[in-house]
Amino acid sequence: MPPLNIIHTEASDAWGGQDIRVLNEALWFHAQGHRVHIFTPEHGQLFRRCRDAGLSCEATAFTRSSQPADFIGMVTRFKAIRPDVVCTHSSVDSWVGLTAAKFCAVPATIRYRHVSTPVGNNFMNRWQYRRLCDHVVTTAAAIQSSLQRNLGLPADKTSSIPTGIAPPPLPPRTQARAALLERFNLPDTASLIGQVSVLRSWKGQYVLIDAFERLAAEQPEARLLLIGGGPVMGDYSKRSRESRFASRILLPGHQEDVWPFFRGLDVAVLASTKNEGIPQSGLQAMFAQCPFVGTDVGGIPEIVNHRHTGLLVAPGDPAGLAAAITTILGRPDLGAMMADNALRQVQSRFTLSVMGRRVEALMHRLTEASTPSVRKEIRQ
Repeated sequence: MPPLNIIHTEASDAWGGQDIRVLNEALWFHAQGHRVHIFTPEHGQLFRRCRDAGLSCEATAFTRSSQPADFIGMVTRFKAIRPDVVCTHSSVDSWVGLTAAKFCAVPATIRYRHVSTPVGNNFMNRWQYRRLCDHVVTTAAAIQSSLQRNLGLPADKTSSIPTGIAPPPLPPRTQARAALLERFNLPDTASLIGQVSVLRSWKGQYVLIDAFERLAAEQPEARLLLIGGGPVMGDYSKRSRESRFASRILLPGHQEDVWPFFRGLDVAVLASTKNEGIPQSGLQAMFAQCPFVGTDVGGIPEIVNHRHTGLLVAPGDPAGLAAAITTILGRPDLGAMMADNALRQVQSRFTLSVMGRRVEALMHRLTEASTPSVRKEIRQ
C-alpha cells in the first residue's frame, strides 16, 4: 500500500487519554513511513509533545471566536499539504477541519469520537456526522452503538477501534511494589490501592475516597494513591486532608511515567461515573498484570468480564467499590487469576500495532473508494 498523507486536528489543550491517543497514533503512522501533520493549539500539551517527538505540528487556535480565521488558514494549508485523509477529534476542530476538508475536496475524512457522552440528535450533529465526514471512528463499541442509535448512522459508516497500548519492558511485580513502598516510605505490609487518571469530577476520585474510608478501618495497612494532575488538584487535596484517614491517602500528582504505579499496585481502580470509552488506564493496568476494578460505564465493560478479567461495579457506589477492592485484597489468588486472563486479552486485542493496522486499513479503504476526480482535484 502507498504511504498516506494524514492530517489530525485536535482542539484540546489538556493531556488525557484522547490527546495521548492522537499522539501515539500519529507516531505509529509516522514510524510506518506515512506523512503526518498535527494542527492543535500552541499552548497545549499535544503541540509541545508533537514538536518534541519530531512530528510536523502547526499552531491553530481552535476557539469558537477564531473559527473563521482558522477555516481560512486550514484551507490554505490543506491546499499546500494535499492530504489523503483528515482526522478530527474535538468539537471545534471538527467543524473547522471537516468543513475545510470538504471545501478542498480531501479524498477521505474521519471524525473520531473518544468519549461516551451522548451526541444529541439535532440538525447540526446530524450534518457533521452524516454529511461532513466519510467515517466515524469510536474508541468503544458502546460509543459506536450510541451514535448509530441517536443519529441514525449506518453500520458501515462507523468503526470501533480501541486505543492501543505499547507497554515498555516491566520489572517483576514484587520489585515494582518494593520500589513504590520505598518511594513513599511505606511499610512492607502496606496494601497499595490506586487510580491513575486526570483529576476530573467524572473520573470518580471522590467516590474512590469515600470507598477507601469505608474499607480503611478494617484494612489498617491499606493506602490509597490518587495519581494524576489537573486544574482541580487543590479540591482533591482538600478533600483528602479532611478525611479521618488523611495520612493514608497520597496524591503524587501528574506522573510522566505511570507504568511503575500500575506494575506495583495491589489493586488498580477506575471509578469513573460517565464519559469513558475503553480507558487506557484500564488497559495499562491489565498489561501490567495488576488486578483491576472498573465501573459499569461506557466501554469499561468491554474489557472487564466480571470475575474473569477484573471486577465490575456500579458507578457512584462507594459501598460496592469498597467491597470489590476488599475482595481482591483478601483473595490474591482471584486477583492473580483475573490479571493473567486480562493480560492475555490485551496482548491479543489492544496493542498499538493492532490499533494502527486497523486504522491504516480503514484509511486505505476510504481513499481508494473516493472517486478518481476527487483524488485528482486535491492534488491540483
